[in-house]
Amino acid sequence: LCTPHNTACPNSSSRKGYFATRNTPTMLDMAKRVAKEAMVKATGTELEKKIAEACSNKPWGASSTMLAELAQHTYDYQDYPVVMSNMWKRIHSKSTEWRVVYKGLNLLEHILLNGSERAVEDARDHLFQIRTLCDFQHVESGGVDQGINVREKSRKIIDLLNDRERLKEEREKARANRGKFGGVSSHSTQGFGSSGGFGGAGGGSKYGGFSSDDMRRQQRSAAPHYGSGGGYGGGGIGAGGGG
Repeated sequence: LCTPHNTACPNSSSRKGYFATRNTPTMLDMAKRVAKEAMVKATGTELEKKIAEACSNKPWGASSTMLAELAQHTYDYQDYPVVMSNMWKRIHSKSTEWRVVYKGLNLLEHILLNGSERAVEDARDHLFQIRTLCDFQHVESGGVDQGINVREKSRKIIDLLNDRERLKEEREKARANRGKFGGVSSHSTQGFGSSGGFGGAGGGSKYGGFSSDDMRRQQRSAAPHYGSGGGYGGGGIGAGGGG
């Protein structure tokens, strides 16, 4: 009988090589993996791409569906730091990218109402930075003040963060609205740690950890979109002067 263990069999060595080759990555496989990693590094993950799209410098706003999806990601302990760090990066963009700043604030407001409790606390930690945007200035040629939208949005967020009772009520309203459209069942939130963190108390890093309240509130967001036509100011962001 000719088997891989029968050294007398003339094909035994070739069979051993066959089985070894099937379990060994080829040079082509490794090259594909390296190329994929390089692409992710250059363009970002799918989640990072969605955040970039939601906070782009284009003259229209992000859809309510996209904002809801990004808010939902703040309940995931791995996605949470990605969403928050990329959001703050957009909020601190230069004044010429006022659309990006405004959309970053718009995403923050949506997360405050629909995202995790940890995201709310993180926003409170950034209150000073948000206050600086109350003096945001950008006037385009022709004297169009594009900074007013950023100033008003930042003040609205500050007022919301400073009024805990009102914020709690607004989050409850948003949760009730999400329930009308169907949400994540209570079973889907099981598996997270309790008493203030994921996998133990304390939560770990600044962008890690979720409270039991977060777990109860984890639902699919479908809150109304701001403005008409996908942005503000009528036909979009910067309509009538934003280009």
